[in-house]
Amino acid sequence: MAERHRVTSPAQLGDKARTLVAQRDAAAAARRLTKALKERGISIRPERADGMAAVTVVCTLPEAKALHAALVQCADTIVDEPAGPVRTRGQKMVDALLDLVLRPGETELPPVRVLLTIVASVATTLGGDAPGEVDGELVPAEMARQLACAFAGFDSDATAAATGTPWQEAEQAELAAWWDELERRVLAGELPDEPDPGPEPQPDDAVPGAPGQEVDWLPEPGVPRPEDTDDTHTGAAGGPGGSSPPDTAQSPDTDVQPDPELPPDTDPPPGSGWWAQADRAVEDAGAALHAARMALGHASRSVRTAVKADAATEAVWAASPAGQVNTAPDALGALAAAADAQREQLADLLDRTAGGGLADRPRIALTDAVTGALLPLTDLPGLRRAGTCGRPACRRQPQTCGHDLTGRPGLARPGPTDGYTPGAQLDRFLRARDRRCRFPGCRRRVPQAGELDHHRPYADGGETAAANLAGYCTSDHRSKHQAPGWRHDLAPDGTLTVTTPTGLTAVTEPPPS
Repeated sequence: MAERHRVTSPAQLGDKARTLVAQRDAAAAARRLTKALKERGISIRPERADGMAAVTVVCTLPEAKALHAALVQCADTIVDEPAGPVRTRGQKMVDALLDLVLRPGETELPPVRVLLTIVASVATTLGGDAPGEVDGELVPAEMARQLACAFAGFDSDATAAATGTPWQEAEQAELAAWWDELERRVLAGELPDEPDPGPEPQPDDAVPGAPGQEVDWLPEPGVPRPEDTDDTHTGAAGGPGGSSPPDTAQSPDTDVQPDPELPPDTDPPPGSGWWAQADRAVEDAGAALHAARMALGHASRSVRTAVKADAATEAVWAASPAGQVNTAPDALGALAAAADAQREQLADLLDRTAGGGLADRPRIALTDAVTGALLPLTDLPGLRRAGTCGRPACRRQPQTCGHDLTGRPGLARPGPTDGYTPGAQLDRFLRARDRRCRFPGCRRRVPQAGELDHHRPYADGGETAAANLAGYCTSDHRSKHQAPGWRHDLAPDGTLTVTTPTGLTAVTEPPPS
């Protein structure tokens, strides 16, 4: 990137890293998603000043996107009173939410329609690990599949069975139960004591304080070391191996007092001295250390067992049609590797949604297999038109059609639009190609209305075409026309070169699709 003067912001690099991690760690992402779905909820906490509070809603990304988009549309329909205070969009969104929840029968807010843009590759739809996008935000592959099936009215369990994906809800529940049982058995010490192929633990006599091991002197407050005392403080009763504390009358430096319950000149009962208590404490510590070592051995074996089970599950899935789809180099390879049931499921998905049951029927992006650049943007009817000869009675079946397709127009990006505003097809193509602001380093979304800029001004003869249009956010669109000394050069393939007033250049390309 440095040699080619490409600009990559930390946010862009982070998005790329998250995409790669999500694809390589799809199984763990599915487990985290399953756990997070159980933690959905609403909480409230004090906020900013006395009398204010923040309500936090934890839900799925598509639900949050839809909720936010609906509130934005509601807020845009609210008009401030002529004599009242002027409210921001955020304040109107709060008022609209309260009206919809607390006063549902009194509100005059019009119904709104929310448009969510879901992007998923053919491999993802067929059961692969590549993540999808919802309004430009990364979502796990399983969520992208579930959303597509929900929009098409599919049964999610039947879809999971057809695509061969191993992370449907039933298997997630079974896996979670297996891990819970394994954890319970590890903590309870119920697993069998199998031979440990790793480093063998040390024997008990190699651990200080183990049962039966002779322990050196341990310091006690106010008790001198045995070698520092004279013969009057050693021996059978007061030595290191004795059962009574040193004679405090002859050792004024010690602060250990004799047991007040014992009469003077009376030996303490066996096992009740300081050294006996210390010996018992050392033995207890050795036993605890031995038990901890055994528990660690159990845990280590359990982890190895879980790793082997996970590897076996991964190997089985890699050999399945979904696993072969996941390793396919491109969409054609994924379709070839898919099972018949998976291809039928994909065709049924496109059939159900191609008739306009959604706000906008799904579009199929054909991209360059090497660069990822968007070529045409079509749909299922467009594919059928391009793959047939055009005769009313012909459906391009091998047994019925042998017509030449050389003269057919094929698939290509939309042509120019007459007028300043791009047509629907061109507008859709440009937003799918750019997705985010094209200014180097910017990650803001291209607004739904406007902000498709003519590189060569329309008033100067610039065409309203894909080669002359680029998407910007509102602020960067304004700065392009108002900031002095900056130059923007747009190539026909969509590559944008920005030159600063000091002569530095930065190049951005449309993101790979």
